[in-house]
Amino acid sequence: MTGNPALIDTNLLVYAFDADSGDKQQAAQELLSRCWRHEMQFAVSTQNLAEFSAIVREKVSHPASGDEVRAFLYVITEFRDWTILTYGAETVIRAHEIRDNYSLHFWDALLVATMEENSIRTIYTEDKHFARVPWLKRINPFE
Repeated sequence: MTGNPALIDTNLLVYAFDADSGDKQQAAQELLSRCWRHEMQFAVSTQNLAEFSAIVREKVSHPASGDEVRAFLYVITEFRDWTILTYGAETVIRAHEIRDNYSLHFWDALLVATMEENSIRTIYTEDKHFARVPWLKRINPFE
């Protein structure tokens, strides 16, 4: 596999885990399974992992246990076809520029700034507002 991986947004990680997501759960699981089968490489930000952790433990109808969440996070962080992106203070400053330039929520702008810093230009997400960033390719796996 060559090139930079596409980033998987938090919503897809949550759908893959949330039994109440219906067809979205199946679609998200199938997308992620392409990585487990070494067909695709994906990236996530530490921000995505933190958001995922909070949502599946606190905001879904059937919360996951701490052991389940830790096991999933461990698998992602140790699996060779997942790239974990981090960010620093300069990324936060850049996120404010992106927020102002593209009218994004700050947390989405931080994700875009992290992607930009790591030369990642594709995001799998259902969130339409990412399409405001002209250099970013948004793929909605549910369409």
